[in-house]
Amino acid sequence: EMMEQDTTRCSYDKCRGCDPTPNGFAAMDTYADNGIDAELRRPEISLRCMLPFIYLLRKQHGDAKVDRVIKSAGLDPCVLNDTEAWVSLKFGERIRDEVFRQLYNLPEPPPREDPLWQLWRQAGIVGFERELLGDVLPVLRAFGSPGFLYDQVSREVCRANTVLKAEVRSHAPGRVVIAMRPNDPETYQEGHECCLNRVGCFEGIPIIWGFPKARVQHTKCMHDPLHPACECEYVIYFQERPIMKYFRACLAPIACTFLAVKARQHFPAYLPIEMVLALGLLVGIAIEGWRSMLSIHRLYHEDRKHMQNVIERADQRTMDLWRESEQLRRLALDNRNISSYLPPTLLHRLRGSRQHAPQLGGARREVTVLFLDIRSYSTVSEHLDPEDTIRILNECFAAWVADVQKHGGTVLEFLGDGMLAVFGAPNDQSDHASQAVRCVKAMVGSMERLNESWDATGSNQFWQDKGISKLGFRAGIHTGTVVAGNLGSSTQMKYAVVGDAVNVAARLEQLNKKLDTTIAVSGDTHMQLSDSLKAWLIPKGHHSVKGRQQSVEVFTHGEFLSSPSLHASSYPGKYRRLSLH
Repeated sequence: EMMEQDTTRCSYDKCRGCDPTPNGFAAMDTYADNGIDAELRRPEISLRCMLPFIYLLRKQHGDAKVDRVIKSAGLDPCVLNDTEAWVSLKFGERIRDEVFRQLYNLPEPPPREDPLWQLWRQAGIVGFERELLGDVLPVLRAFGSPGFLYDQVSREVCRANTVLKAEVRSHAPGRVVIAMRPNDPETYQEGHECCLNRVGCFEGIPIIWGFPKARVQHTKCMHDPLHPACECEYVIYFQERPIMKYFRACLAPIACTFLAVKARQHFPAYLPIEMVLALGLLVGIAIEGWRSMLSIHRLYHEDRKHMQNVIERADQRTMDLWRESEQLRRLALDNRNISSYLPPTLLHRLRGSRQHAPQLGGARREVTVLFLDIRSYSTVSEHLDPEDTIRILNECFAAWVADVQKHGGTVLEFLGDGMLAVFGAPNDQSDHASQAVRCVKAMVGSMERLNESWDATGSNQFWQDKGISKLGFRAGIHTGTVVAGNLGSSTQMKYAVVGDAVNVAARLEQLNKKLDTTIAVSGDTHMQLSDSLKAWLIPKGHHSVKGRQQSVEVFTHGEFLSSPSLHASSYPGKYRRLSLH
């Protein structure tokens, strides 16, 4: 009773935000009249358990911020003035969520391994420091040693809450096993921060006597995400006061010697006093040895059982980790395979916004569109096997894609022997026009190297028999405004650019046939180029293109005079399909 009275007078005033009310329960009735959530004041946990946490928050963040947290959780800070008051676990959950939201700018609680959760563990330790215990500290020290308080855990837990019960499973010098389980497992709910707070309390008890913190092993946990137990079990190792160890060791010999002396007073003639003292001492030593042996035997069996449980859990965790690693491996392989179908810039963008599902629609932006097509490939492919056709196409596309990605562009689509690329989407690119022209210049060199490799392997015989010395390409480049975004349906979509700029680039690529050139660049692109890039191009005047009323100023590069047979070759109508993008 003296401990209870002193506890209410301890220096928890440092945790309070307002002046104490005369009657805590009267104050709580007032809040009920004001519409305060009755669920928050359901008597489940004593405020004495929460005040160290509030004190720690005030110490780190200041009274004003913590008062706002308490109000946001649903209670007035004045409620916390009464150490005899009770609150519900729901209030503790609200405090937890508001602490993360207001004090640490987190919209939701972080993962279990986040170091911010250790705040509750620190609060458990702080509750046993001199600064908070105040006048009750000498009273607690008078009770002997940490072992005494650990023995009283069951009773103190019943005093501090109505939803949990504690059991001291075993107690030996310097070691105690405590189990905590809910009174009603069906309705009991708490966050794992409560478990961390209990660990801190068990660690902090030896601080009362100036000893180092206890070492706590959390062998079972109700909040284990993989294998939750029906209870929380704590194995606590702590330092005892030396005098208590000596007292326990000498208690049995002294008691037996005292009883032997008393017995001799009734039977004085049988044994001399020296023999009585010796027998009493021997019996006491034997009893103490037997008690110690039983204690060691019990600890041995408990440790053996604990090790078996640890091994079983380790085996189970190993299997779980193996299954998870196998799932991650499959996921990585799936990710690798799927990512081959997406441009790297688009894949990086999707990974950066993985919390939000892609939505249909797009936004207007200025880009530079590049269309290119293998020159005379319809004539060449007529006499190629399908395997040779796909091989040559892939070799060309591999070189072109590398050039586009090197210059910050994105390849959107392959259509037959043609390719559509865009610069300035989905990522911003201030010099998209210049990068597109530099990319085409790089492609000229790439095609030269490809032709050299085909000459070395003899693959060029397929088109040399048709009078074509080497393969080349035709490209159209135009800069303009498009709508860039996701096109399709909610179940299947693609990233695309839609607008007149796409159609103009496709028509410029076709215009190369009329002008006998390799590259056709619009005036809108040309005006954004540097002088060195402008010097690389030749003006060809204004030309009308299909589907557009206004003519387009054209700049070209790469004069190419085709043979009559090539002029007569037919070109598929895929450009009509390309212009739809």
